[in-house]
Amino acid sequence: MKKRVIPCLFLKNGFIIRSEKFSIHQLIGNPINELERFSQWAVDEIAYINISKDDVYDIRRSEHKVKIPNNRFELLKEISKKCFVPLSFGGGIRTLKDIEMTLQCGADKVILNSILFYDKSFVLDAVRVFGSQALVASVDYIGDLVYHSYGKICSNYSVLQWCRQLEMEGIGEIILNSISRDGTAQGYDTVTIKLVVDGVNIPVIALGGAGDYYDFVECFEKADPAAVAAGNIFHFKEHSDYHIKKALISANINVRRGAETALG
Repeated sequence: MKKRVIPCLFLKNGFIIRSEKFSIHQLIGNPINELERFSQWAVDEIAYINISKDDVYDIRRSEHKVKIPNNRFELLKEISKKCFVPLSFGGGIRTLKDIEMTLQCGADKVILNSILFYDKSFVLDAVRVFGSQALVASVDYIGDLVYHSYGKICSNYSVLQWCRQLEMEGIGEIILNSISRDGTAQGYDTVTIKLVVDGVNIPVIALGGAGDYYDFVECFEKADPAAVAAGNIFHFKEHSDYHIKKALISANINVRRGAETALG
């Protein structure tokens, strides 16, 4: 299986934001415009995570000149029209109907987080209806403990314990997100990533800490996840996907070459 590189875009009130340690949020721009840019770079996959605490979007910002749909499902419809790679979407998923709507509006996979703690039968029910391949768990952690509800509540589950339980219940893939490294550009937590990669039999996506292109190389070489995801580096460094892929190919990491050919 070829390794994947995934832009992970965080949405708040309808706009893309830069996140740091789950507490500092800087407005980046319009989610549709950003998507068009990523599609031109031929990225492997795109993930959107909606961290809005309600479904009321700030559509009053006239300086963006592009109207933002006023709820997550309408926004997802617009995103999916312009997305030509696999698309994962999550945030605010509370019911099986939410999953159904997310898939109907164009997502290939649905990202789950807090509901996994509040409804212990949710994964089993969702797997029965939609299948494991459609379900991704976002596992946010500090140190060895998993947090949820915007990274505010400690679950008392260890990272490996929680990931193994999710696998047993039928989750198809895990996004492993280090809260401490989110937006810090300190590099990936390869020790924890490697622990989970070796401890489960489902794909693990590493997230949190990318500062330069060689952080991707180090993560793949030291921890061997199925994919490495990042947010800020894609916003602030032009043609990031191309340069990330170039670094990975130079290091003999088995990745798709779409972004390389996209720039000729």
